[in-house]
Amino acid sequence: MSSKKRVPIISIVGRQNVGKSTLFNALLKKKLAITEDYPGVTRDVLRARVLNPEKGLDFILADTPGLDIERPESLEEAVLENAFRQVAESDLVVFLLDLHEVTSYDSRLIDKFRKDPELTQIPVLYCVNKVDHPEDEEDLDSFYKMGLSEILPISAIGRRNLPLLLEKIAFLLPTAKRRVQTAEEEEISTTSTEDFSLAIVGKPNAGKSSLLNALCGYDRAVVSEVAGTTRDSVDTTVTFDGKKIRITDTAGIRRKSDKAEALEFYSYQRTKRTIQNSDVVIHLLDALKGFGEFDKKIVGMLQEEGKPFLLAVNKWDAIEDKDNESFKNYQERLYSRFPLLKEIQIITLSAKEKQRIHKMMEMTIDLAARSKKKISTSELNQSLRAWMAEAGRSFSANKPPKMLYCTQVSVSPFHLILFVNHIDYFKSNLLTFIKKKLTEKYNLKGIPIRLELRSDRK
Repeated sequence: MSSKKRVPIISIVGRQNVGKSTLFNALLKKKLAITEDYPGVTRDVLRARVLNPEKGLDFILADTPGLDIERPESLEEAVLENAFRQVAESDLVVFLLDLHEVTSYDSRLIDKFRKDPELTQIPVLYCVNKVDHPEDEEDLDSFYKMGLSEILPISAIGRRNLPLLLEKIAFLLPTAKRRVQTAEEEEISTTSTEDFSLAIVGKPNAGKSSLLNALCGYDRAVVSEVAGTTRDSVDTTVTFDGKKIRITDTAGIRRKSDKAEALEFYSYQRTKRTIQNSDVVIHLLDALKGFGEFDKKIVGMLQEEGKPFLLAVNKWDAIEDKDNESFKNYQERLYSRFPLLKEIQIITLSAKEKQRIHKMMEMTIDLAARSKKKISTSELNQSLRAWMAEAGRSFSANKPPKMLYCTQVSVSPFHLILFVNHIDYFKSNLLTFIKKKLTEKYNLKGIPIRLELRSDRK
């Protein structure tokens, strides 16, 4: 029987009077810490449990005293020692700074987190407090110049961006869950030792079971020319290039209709759940049948769930009179049918003949690794501002779009939240341009990109 999982600890740190206790109370939504307008009120470490089912978060929040007592007497020295002991036990540190005042002790404390052997391994989220108005979000350059990577503008007293703070905690905290899991999923996640999970999806008779068998080296799934032989999801674990991968061959997805049997509806729901629980997906096509309307629906489902995927064109060996232009021409027909596929990696193979299976798995492992990409807020803001300047007025109407601040909140999909001057000023062609730039710079081909715009002026 497995031991009970340790609840992660998040510590709020910073010098005196930057608003740590106010933030502590705001995140708990109840008044536990004493908050006053003069420094040094909190003299001990306060801890409380935070449960946020919406974001799948469960952690212990700790409010530490101001870590800037210059000449500690015996009592204060004990307080400091206790506070730093608490910080060293943390899984994540929320380092609070004041927008209006950065002192020399802020710099010394930041330096301690960068150099102290006990603290360097702890992820740090720097929060700039007292950002009470949207235009204040532009005044973060001085903090970027300090070399801070993860910066979040908040107002503890005004509760601005506190939901975003919880999203960032879920993103940066290794043990945080992005959503509430079912009991079955929880069991899988706590017992699984695989590097990642891979789902094979596609229309019936595209060759999903043949591909699974080719990867396993033995007949794990029933293979038949009759469409829809696999009625349930079949999974197994393989080791490839040192990576342990759980592979699931889903039931063939069929168009739902009023006359659909209960069994078909069950297969559809099972497939959807398998996609939700997978890390990477292979969308398998039949080369002889091409990309149909229901393949569009599958891609739509993958996009909606934010799953990294590649397109594998099976039965390529059955294409007659192939030449050097065959694959290029096939790609062009796919792009004309569905332009979104230009952003997806495509490979041809033959599951039956085991052709290019190895190459497909190399691409899958690469995709799984790239799908975990985290970009610091400082780099993202620098890149986005440069691209906005490059776009100039070519993507705008009479009112110029302006980005105030952006940050990443998930890896799969690659989800960015952009705080902007006005949502309506950001037209679809500008968002497409930004997505293209992100894909190129951060090698995100095959990884869905989600841009969420937020503004106080709708």
